[in-house]
Amino acid sequence: SRASVSYTCARPFVFRRRRAIRAAAAASSSHMSPLFDAGVPLESLPWGSDGDGAVSSRRFQYTAEDGTKTLEAYFAWDPTALSNSKGAGLPGVLVAHTAIGPQEVFIHSCCDALARLGYCAFALDMFGVGSCVFDKSERDALFGPLRLDRTKHARRVEAAYETLVEQPEVGTSADIFGIGFCLGGMAVLDLARLQSAKRLAGVVSFHGSLDRPKVKASRTATDTTTDTTTEKRKNTSCLLFHGTSDPFNPPAQVEECLAGLDEQKLPYELIEFPGVLHGFTRPEKIKPEDAEAGFGYDERAAAKSWEMTKAFLDAGGRLQNCSAARS
Repeated sequence: SRASVSYTCARPFVFRRRRAIRAAAAASSSHMSPLFDAGVPLESLPWGSDGDGAVSSRRFQYTAEDGTKTLEAYFAWDPTALSNSKGAGLPGVLVAHTAIGPQEVFIHSCCDALARLGYCAFALDMFGVGSCVFDKSERDALFGPLRLDRTKHARRVEAAYETLVEQPEVGTSADIFGIGFCLGGMAVLDLARLQSAKRLAGVVSFHGSLDRPKVKASRTATDTTTDTTTEKRKNTSCLLFHGTSDPFNPPAQVEECLAGLDEQKLPYELIEFPGVLHGFTRPEKIKPEDAEAGFGYDERAAAKSWEMTKAFLDAGGRLQNCSAARS
């Protein structure tokens, strides 16, 4: 059985709960492609109210799970927060991109916002082509093999996790989280399903691809960083934000996703926004042709999901501690 609660939003939304590679040589950012800009003001993004203070960042290359493919990372942190940690380092957040890739203002600005909140944010790369991909046939060629082999897909996300925890600004025993948008929601969920990232406290999916893949779970931790805690890590918590009118995730498919999380004993909360379409965090998705394609920005859903995400991260991935952000 499920408990459900309604909240005030652009439309009411429903809360449902079920139980509880290493970095390659750094590359100069001057040799990397400029970012795609969708042309919306930064303040209109979900994290636009989190300030515009300066953060430190770097772009560099790391290696995929196959040991040969080169991927591109964007890494951001707040030097003041790092100094205030008195040598302990900061928690980390993987940020997984949409279907066009990580080289866009939307993803990099999200990392910057997370850095201002006291995290080391790492924009991962699933494609390895150095720029955003808008051609569907090219994208299918890049991502098709990963979609067919979801364990390989999860391993590619794991490669980013391993690179993140090796960054000197990240605490050696600090929690790690993952958040993802669209295709990126599927990415962070697959990392949770893999069950190899021992410090992965929680993941967040924003209008992500929700399904029930075959991911060969491995409970053997892959990172070699020091873990000073003696308590065994509980299974990664999953926070899912979903618009009920998302045509890419019909109800039966969502139910299959939840059943799969149950099967793997991954605790989750599903937040449903009735009537909301796919891509609700993207302010540029407001044209009639966007709606016809199944996409639609929803300001309240975007703001509420980001507010709850911040509470979730601040609570160390404990789902029950998000209650203050639900009102």
